[in-house]
Amino acid sequence: MNTRVVGWFRGYWASFILALSVLLVGCSLPLVPPYDKAVIDALNVANTETMTLFASVDTGTKQYDYANRAERYAQVIGKLDALIIAANARPVPKNQASERLNNTLDQMLPASANTAEIKIPSVYAMKKISETMTKMRDTDMKQGLTSYEVIAFKQQVSIYLDQAITYENFLQR
Repeated sequence: MNTRVVGWFRGYWASFILALSVLLVGCSLPLVPPYDKAVIDALNVANTETMTLFASVDTGTKQYDYANRAERYAQVIGKLDALIIAANARPVPKNQASERLNNTLDQMLPASANTAEIKIPSVYAMKKISETMTKMRDTDMKQGLTSYEVIAFKQQVSIYLDQAITYENFLQR
């Protein structure tokens, strides 16, 4: 092949690849809500306060002294619920790519899953944390907690806290 033609192809492909790279970088489509430092900071505070509450009841509780813990439960659950509202208020991008991705995910999830709740995974995890803490409070108020019940509640909350913190930190990239 003529060296002049080969040089033209190389120049053509190099220009094409450069143009395509610029196009792809400039046309990135957001698929997730924007990172919000206030949300991750509040989530870290809620994590600390929730784990502190678990540490204070890890040997179990008695129903008769629930009133001593009622305020701490209210603070933790209230902060989690406020955090859910703040995290869910972020705009979720709507475009063809995100719609296709969500449709694919809807098909992969079991029919019993409420996919509308899972659009922002960290919000879903925060809701589950709040529900678990509310159930723990209600059980403590009704009958007290055994140390095994505390471990079970803590394990469930830890899993959801890990998921929420991981997702929110991922958004920072």
